Amino acid sequence: MTNTPKLDIENLINYWLRHNPDDGGIVLDEYGWVKIEDLLLALAKRDIHLEKEDLIEMNANFDPVKWKIDLTQNTIKSSHGHSISILHEDATFVPSTLYHGTGAQYIDSIKKEGLKSMKRQYVHLTDDVDLATEVGSRHGVPVIIKIDTEQLLDKGWKFYKTEKDVWLTRDIPSDYLEFADS
Repeated sequence: MTNTPKLDIENLINYWLRHNPDDGGIVLDEYGWVKIEDLLLALAKRDIHLEKEDLIEMNANFDPVKWKIDLTQNTIKSSHGHSISILHEDATFVPSTLYHGTGAQYIDSIKKEGLKSMKRQYVHLTDDVDLATEVGSRHGVPVIIKIDTEQLLDKGWKFYKTEKDVWLTRDIPSDYLEFADS
C-alpha cells in the first residue's frame, strides 16, 4: 500500500466515482462502473500505489459499504451518493416503509419542501431504523422520517436498491412523509 493516508485515498476514490471521474482521468460506463485496472492506474499517477486487494479490504471496512466491486468483470463503482448522472436498475421489491434520518434543524424546511436530493442525484433512504438514526445523528439531534413507499409507487416513483440497506429515489413531497410528531 502507499504512504498516503487511507481516508484521503477513500475520499479521492469516492470523488472520482461519485462526482468527477474526469479529474482522475477515468471513464465510467452509463451505470457508473470503471475497470479496476484503470482506477489503479489513475491512482498511481497521483503516486498512490494500491492493488485490487487493497480496494476490497478498504470496502469491507465501510459501514455501509461505499463501493460495489464485480470481480468477474474486474470493475468497481460507487454504491450511492452520485452527483453525476448514472443509470440504476429498478428494484423488483421495495419495502412498504423506508426511513430517512436527518437533523432536527432541517425538519421545518423538509415539512415545507419535502425531501430533496440536494447536491446528490437521489434522496437516500433506508429500511433500517438504526441506520437512519445513525445518519440523523451526524447532523445533530436525529429525527427519523417515515416514508410510505406504496403510495409513491402508485404515483410512479421508482426506487433503486444499492448496497447494505440504502435505497435511492427522486425528491419526495412532504405529503408522503410522516414525521415523529405527526
